[in-house]
Amino acid sequence: MLEYIILGFLMEKELSGYDLKQKMSTSTSYFFDASFGSIYPALKRLEEKGYICYREVIDGGKLKKLYSITNIGKSYFLEWLEKPIKFSKTKHDHLVNIFFYEYLPKEIIETNLKMLIAEVELLLNKLDTQKTEVEQNCCIDQYTYMYFTMIYGVDYYSFVINWCNDLLKKL
Repeated sequence: MLEYIILGFLMEKELSGYDLKQKMSTSTSYFFDASFGSIYPALKRLEEKGYICYREVIDGGKLKKLYSITNIGKSYFLEWLEKPIKFSKTKHDHLVNIFFYEYLPKEIIETNLKMLIAEVELLLNKLDTQKTEVEQNCCIDQYTYMYFTMIYGVDYYSFVINWCNDLLKKL
């Protein structure tokens, strides 16, 4: 998935590895994130396949690689993008822990659920702030699909918080 995200970002403009990480942190990170340790090998693989190329520039006295998508890369990305969406029902790792909570004392369950709620609330607040900024500063009609994935994230985080609070009430 990382390679497709990189190609998608490069469809807009050329970016460095650092720029890709920053774009990911402010957009796709609530549903897919990657470290620099994953991004740079992915860039290398994409380059080896001929999907991207780079040019070197000096920026602030440092050598920097700016990656851009090739025509072959654009075709590859668009071919993938046109395929029907495959839904994954197995990416909710936090549920694995909760599924087995019957083996824990209620005090630990309560503490862990409250910690999970606090963590998700931080993510919700950050994403909600970004959503508000987008609504105030961008033409949403131009970025409809990106905006609606952001709404999905806000709704999903809200659901997780409400669901955990309902579970806490059952204790």
